[in-house]
Amino acid sequence: MDVDTYLVLVYWHVAMVTLQSLFAQGHKTLVMTDKGQVQGKTYYVHGKKVDVFYGIPYAKPPLGDLRFLHPEQLDPWPGVLDATKKPNCCIQLPDTVFGNFSGSSVWNPNTKVSEDCLYLSVWTPRTHPPYTNKAVIVWVYGGAFMTGSSVLDIYDGKYLATENDIVVVSMQFRFGALGYFVLGSPHSPGNAGMMDLRMALEWIQRNIHYFGGNPHNITLVGESSGAVSIGLFMLSSLGRGLFHRAILQSGAPQAPWGTYTLQEGRRRSLVLAELLGCDPKASDRIILQCLRKVPAMRFPEEEIRVVEGVAQFPFIPVIDGTFLIRTPSQYLREGHFKKIPLLLGSNANEGSWLLVYAEPAYFNINTPSLVSKESYNIVMDKLFRYYPQYPNELNHLGKEAIKFQYTDWLDPYNQSRLRTNVEQAVGDYHFTCGVADMAKTVSEHGLDVYFYRFSHRMSTHSWPEWMGVLHGDEIFFVFGQPLNKEMNFTGDEKKLSKKIMKMWTNFAKTGNPNRGPGEMEIQEWPKFRHNEQLFLDINLDLLGNGNKWGKGVRPEHCAFWEHYVSNIAQMS
Repeated sequence: MDVDTYLVLVYWHVAMVTLQSLFAQGHKTLVMTDKGQVQGKTYYVHGKKVDVFYGIPYAKPPLGDLRFLHPEQLDPWPGVLDATKKPNCCIQLPDTVFGNFSGSSVWNPNTKVSEDCLYLSVWTPRTHPPYTNKAVIVWVYGGAFMTGSSVLDIYDGKYLATENDIVVVSMQFRFGALGYFVLGSPHSPGNAGMMDLRMALEWIQRNIHYFGGNPHNITLVGESSGAVSIGLFMLSSLGRGLFHRAILQSGAPQAPWGTYTLQEGRRRSLVLAELLGCDPKASDRIILQCLRKVPAMRFPEEEIRVVEGVAQFPFIPVIDGTFLIRTPSQYLREGHFKKIPLLLGSNANEGSWLLVYAEPAYFNINTPSLVSKESYNIVMDKLFRYYPQYPNELNHLGKEAIKFQYTDWLDPYNQSRLRTNVEQAVGDYHFTCGVADMAKTVSEHGLDVYFYRFSHRMSTHSWPEWMGVLHGDEIFFVFGQPLNKEMNFTGDEKKLSKKIMKMWTNFAKTGNPNRGPGEMEIQEWPKFRHNEQLFLDINLDLLGNGNKWGKGVRPEHCAFWEHYVSNIAQMS
């Protein structure tokens, strides 16, 4: 090779590295929406380009007199809107229970907390030709209807978008009292948080084609309370025409903590009003006038005092007669739900994270948290004091039945087993069995349903071994976090994440996780049918020839909750 050729090659290599570095730092890009122009940035992700638009407003800021109300349409803006910085997240308190512990702090807000928070973000792959008719995934975050943000690092849509050529959207929306305070009047109708989601979905219908997305191929994906929210949109007539498939991770609309009656919602709202210094006996108008003067951060500080008990979240979606006119269980039982393909599932140890928050005297992150028989009886009575939700107390017979069901009678005093039984009882009741019931009900109507059980414990876990595969663990893999070299996942975990992203995006594109558009189907994930209940066990065995399928989603335990405990509770 002569010197001139060598210098040209060196120059070309340096130029390409420089260009990639510039793109990695962000190159500006413009898109027109129905309200005005937005300016995002183009980034390189493993050699592929993705355009990212942060903080596009989809509704007026819910400030002043708009507090507690359903969102209002945004006015057009002049000029170009800067969409290069992550937006505010909605009002919430950070989790400080374990200090700076990485296992919990990863879920804390990473941007300013503000009532001015109704923004969405878009990740769209830059391909050739650019901005073509791509399937769209819309992420709805969880957080117990008390916390959450769409722009947490763990929810970064860049890997999902670039690895699988799909548009990713996520939005901020109100929760807690500011999202679900309800008096049942036009001035405080309730479900403001759900209406935020609806307005964001309407924005997506009108605008996603500008970003290369197909408005006729929208898949909602959510976890925990985000999955409950999506499930409620499957039930409500107000969800029609807004999406075409759904993925529910560790949550279903009939969760015992997912909805309450208008009467209970009003009762809790008046309790909060009094805690905030407003007269609960005054007229609704006077109460709201008073509450609109209260600093926003006072709401999450006081709302945790409104209820007590495990997974008794103070402000949640309400059966208001408009968005919801009956209970989720009634909708499902009567077949009144959106008939769409459904992918859903739960994790192996859904209950463990609740235990370390609800009963720290018995369960903590610094010990094996072994449970004696005496402690087992005490803690089970406390964990299941309320059924189905606060303030209804479960009778003595019901509590004894739960303890009986969740005892290993071959080794009833085994402290490790007793600890596991407590975790399984909490996880079954609050998460696993509701998701399984949703799968059975939808499949009985002849719809395509795919069920999973996520059972891989991350190699990088900071939570103790006894907690197993936690609520929310699958999110790291759905969003491709193992592809981030800074996260120090193993090579096999990187492969597993790619496989999960492929299955999730296949489903978003075709309604079948086993194949993408134009691909031959590989029958790896069987359909879930109510009389067979096959599910995919998601762990590293998927990478080889290990057992991949399971049958029956804890059927005996879920039948116990659905039929036995509910009947005993009615005897109170």
